[in-house]
Amino acid sequence: MVEGGVLVGKAGRMGSASCPIPPASTSGRRTRWRLPCPCVPIGRTRAHSNANQESGGELALARIPYHDYRPERYDEIFRDKVREIEESFGSMLSGVEVTAQASAPTHFRLRCRFAVSASVDRDTGETRLVHTLFDRGADRVEVSSFPIASRQINDLMPRLMRHLEGLEGEAAAQVRDGLDAVHYLGTMRGRDVVVTLIYGRPIQGEGWKREVTKLAEELGVSVVGRSKGVKLVAGRDYVVERMAVGGRDVTWKQVEGSFSNPNGGICKDTMDHICELCEQISSREGREGDLLDLYCGNGNYTVPLSRLFGRVLSVEINDRLVEAARENMEQNGVDNVTLVRSDCLKFSAGLRARAGPEHKCASRFDFSTILVDPPRAGLDPNTLEVASRFRNVLYISCNADTLRTCLRALLRTHDLRSFRVFDHFPYTKYSECVVHLERKEAGGRANRV
Repeated sequence: MVEGGVLVGKAGRMGSASCPIPPASTSGRRTRWRLPCPCVPIGRTRAHSNANQESGGELALARIPYHDYRPERYDEIFRDKVREIEESFGSMLSGVEVTAQASAPTHFRLRCRFAVSASVDRDTGETRLVHTLFDRGADRVEVSSFPIASRQINDLMPRLMRHLEGLEGEAAAQVRDGLDAVHYLGTMRGRDVVVTLIYGRPIQGEGWKREVTKLAEELGVSVVGRSKGVKLVAGRDYVVERMAVGGRDVTWKQVEGSFSNPNGGICKDTMDHICELCEQISSREGREGDLLDLYCGNGNYTVPLSRLFGRVLSVEINDRLVEAARENMEQNGVDNVTLVRSDCLKFSAGLRARAGPEHKCASRFDFSTILVDPPRAGLDPNTLEVASRFRNVLYISCNADTLRTCLRALLRTHDLRSFRVFDHFPYTKYSECVVHLERKEAGGRANRV
């Protein structure tokens, strides 16, 4: 038994000998499933029932597996997280007030991934499909509801499982057999969702798509199927997010299987904050200054910031994100951005050496600001050295440990002007920090790299 969930069994491959979902009969009769090892029968536990009573039936579990999910104590948990960050940075924050932006305590997550298992209900003896979570080979834990996810995703979760359970014959063989996992991608307004079905066996084009199209129409979603080397789509493989940022309505295409911010509300708060910082920079130094935007992704920040600078040079390595960024700029009428597909590490190395096509490209700009949004590994030495040449550095970090190392290096050349913590990942140890640094030397509006 695991607190906060129902123990299903050890994590393993599904759609294989250890698969919790047995193959469907294609005889046309309703399949009578056998539950193979390593799963164990499950039923309603005392903790499960108490959670329903305490929450008025809204939440099925007392804890979200692998999260410290306690919405009644969210404010306290977030305050503790911010305090730990402040203490870890110590004297580097001297003279700067650390501010913080809390998340909604529930229904904030727009991307979710689950394993799929079969289990026998101890009370009824019925076999049913369930969403499960596991962490690095730990026990699988059934998730009958997921209150950190959007209401739309919570609504879809049981509907999808019931649809899959009801499949018979050829439909079950095409859609349910070998199903390893399911991913959900939604939007803040709840009008758009993509469900991705992940298989441990090859999926067939026409047969799978024919049956899944029925599922997509019934649930009102798009469905993507993935197996090794194969991707099939019923509908479309992206969602469209719309929100007001910096006083303007902005639209983004967010592609299934590529990075997008999972916490839409905090993503908007982060964009508003960065727009405010850039407005201050522009009012002080003039809009004619240019922006270098590294790790730009799908143009999440590029689009709203483009109006605050003369020109923008944005760099991203992922092909699908580059294409999404290009479409997002066209959709939003952005015409002052040069988008470069390149490894940011290689691009920064060229800038540092002041040689090669990277330097030639950047030399046409008159930069005042650099925006970096690196992965958790932080900035490499080349990018750190390049950033040190800029008058203004905006650093978005999802790892306080690597940010601390990079900030220590940048404080040799820059002063810290602002530090804000955003709770992108409630009930975990992770958060996102946005810092603004300004070069120590007085005077000089822009920097050539």
